[in-house]
Amino acid sequence: MLICLLKYYIELSTPKGGENMEMSLSLRQSPMLELRQALESSLEQSLMVRHELQMAMVLYQKREDVCTRLYKNALKKGMVKQYARHDMQFEFALVRKKDVPEWIWKDCGHAFSHCLMKGWDCFFFGSKYAMARGSWLLFVIHDFHREPMPDSAVGYAAVHERGEMVTLGDHNLASKLEFSIAAKESKLKWYIEWIKQTCPEKFADIFSYQTHFVLPEGEELRQTLEVFQASKEARKVKQLIEEFEWPLTLLKLLKQYDDANRQALGIILDMFLMAGDVAIKANVSVIQTVEHIKAVFQRGFSEMTSQDLKRYLSIVRLEGRWKDQRNELGNKFSEMLTRREKLLGIDRYLRELDAARVTNSLPTDGILSPDFREVLRYI
Repeated sequence: MLICLLKYYIELSTPKGGENMEMSLSLRQSPMLELRQALESSLEQSLMVRHELQMAMVLYQKREDVCTRLYKNALKKGMVKQYARHDMQFEFALVRKKDVPEWIWKDCGHAFSHCLMKGWDCFFFGSKYAMARGSWLLFVIHDFHREPMPDSAVGYAAVHERGEMVTLGDHNLASKLEFSIAAKESKLKWYIEWIKQTCPEKFADIFSYQTHFVLPEGEELRQTLEVFQASKEARKVKQLIEEFEWPLTLLKLLKQYDDANRQALGIILDMFLMAGDVAIKANVSVIQTVEHIKAVFQRGFSEMTSQDLKRYLSIVRLEGRWKDQRNELGNKFSEMLTRREKLLGIDRYLRELDAARVTNSLPTDGILSPDFREVLRYI
């Protein structure tokens, strides 16, 4: 409605007739045109944001449907367990890996949670408030690893998800709560060794979600948490998080994993820089270009292997950077193909593509895959 009124105002403000019109346009219409362009640009951005929000809500609803079904099935099978220790009391569902969609456990590992939020809370007051007011479903995939998870590990995984709930999705603080409980039960050393042997990427992932290790401050968050953290349990969780100090041995281990991931990322960025230089050149055949790019990647992976970096890698931390760099490399390769076609002519160019076994883009399998998880198989 506002846009229509402004357009009507612009039309009324536009003078009519001859030279006076041209002079008036140059002196008076330009600011109105700028306003109109700004409004149209703002409208386009608003529509884009709305579209992205709608897409996010679709994905969230898809996850919600899955989690609701999983929880109902766990209830029927008697696999919803009670946790009642350290002044905490909550329920969590034990589920099997084969019943959980791959796109969930790839992102979350052996435990995950989901908040059943009210749409109006989210729309009017923001996601943090909606998460504080929502109901949470907590899950542990008990057969996620080769060996069944020990009861203690299952409990710590459930505590982590409870921590995500109380801190409104803060992965680091949830990890701090998890290790705090292990320390209270005198099992911290055992738990660290179990993680090292079973899921070492967890150490790297602690650094990948947040950068702080203390409860965040802020009036808005404080007011939101007051709604959520009025219970005795929530206050106890906060106390456990605040009182726990990372042991020096664990901090050293976390730093070791952090350093290894920084080093691996440096190698990956160097690989893509060199591969990009190869991809933009149109003076050799397509098959030679592909082979040269593969050789660059193989050297980089050999360097990572020689430095024993693979066992430290955080998929969460690296896959986004890999995908972005891989897309950029693909664009450079496609631009090169366009120049190559003009250089050779269509017949010779098509023969080159056939010999290289590519169509109009860089191959997307093996070490050239945009999926970092697939690439890890070749390191």
